[in-house]
Amino acid sequence: MKKPWPLLAVVCCLLGFPAHAQDEAWPSKPIRVIVPTPPGGAYDRTMRPLAQELASLLKQPVVIDNKPGAGNIIGTQAGATAAPDGYTLTMTGMVNTIAQGMYDNVPFNIVNDFTHVAMIGGSAQWLVVNSQSGIESFADLIARARREPGAINYASSGAGSTGHLVMELLQKATQTSFVHIPYKGGAPALMDVLGGQVAVTVIPPSGSMQYIQSGKLKVLAVSSPKRSPELPLVPTFEELGYKQLTVISWVGLSAPKKTRPEVVRKVNEAVREAMTRPELQKRLDAEGITPMTMTPDEFTRVVKSDTERWGALTRSLQLKAN
Repeated sequence: MKKPWPLLAVVCCLLGFPAHAQDEAWPSKPIRVIVPTPPGGAYDRTMRPLAQELASLLKQPVVIDNKPGAGNIIGTQAGATAAPDGYTLTMTGMVNTIAQGMYDNVPFNIVNDFTHVAMIGGSAQWLVVNSQSGIESFADLIARARREPGAINYASSGAGSTGHLVMELLQKATQTSFVHIPYKGGAPALMDVLGGQVAVTVIPPSGSMQYIQSGKLKVLAVSSPKRSPELPLVPTFEELGYKQLTVISWVGLSAPKKTRPEVVRKVNEAVREAMTRPELQKRLDAEGITPMTMTPDEFTRVVKSDTERWGALTRSLQLKAN
């Protein structure tokens, strides 16, 4: 009696799928995660401990591939054009939604060219002043700015940075005018605020906590929806009447468009499980990142909303990076 396999193979081909299982068990080989920033940076420090947890959960190595350059565009482009087989993931972030509107001819669409798989977490932005500036509160800052339009400088890590855009939102919301002093990076901007050359800046918690604890900086408001556990006495912008200044700088994992739904589900579940591990929570906390678990659909809505939000703002400011 002849074996039925040749006939089965013909039927399967005619139906458009192979004779073996239509979708091979995933993962069956190492998974690459593109990190579009240099080794040792904040993205890298966030992803490496998560990669270790994912490797344990998925039973396959998770390999970091750093591809920095052009405001995260180079690495993110490599992720967008990778095969949608589940073996290439890309670390995406709010910075991508800003870059989409600031750069001409971005070679991918952050909303449409990815399947957004799992949110990792996010950090607030803190509005801080030099403690010797004489500015005691958010109300005090705004009152001074209204009395003397253009008299108060603020520092940022550069045009189009999160700190810059939060301050632009603040000026629109409060009908005030500050003078923007852009620096080439967050470190020199912070140093000049600490030195008293500039009064105000907006920075993430990871860059400011030591100076707050030492009394050199004062936090006037935080951009998170809730008060920071580290600073329970500092109000949120929303509490102060400016909900439009609520901003979370998030990071997540995205896959190329058309990645299989079951792969997306498995990665999302693995990230959610990883976020419950105490050691990972400790590492993220050190980076000032609060875990944010979302479904892929919820994550996609955040990406779309932020792309629209920052695009509208950068267009109104005629802000371009090139």
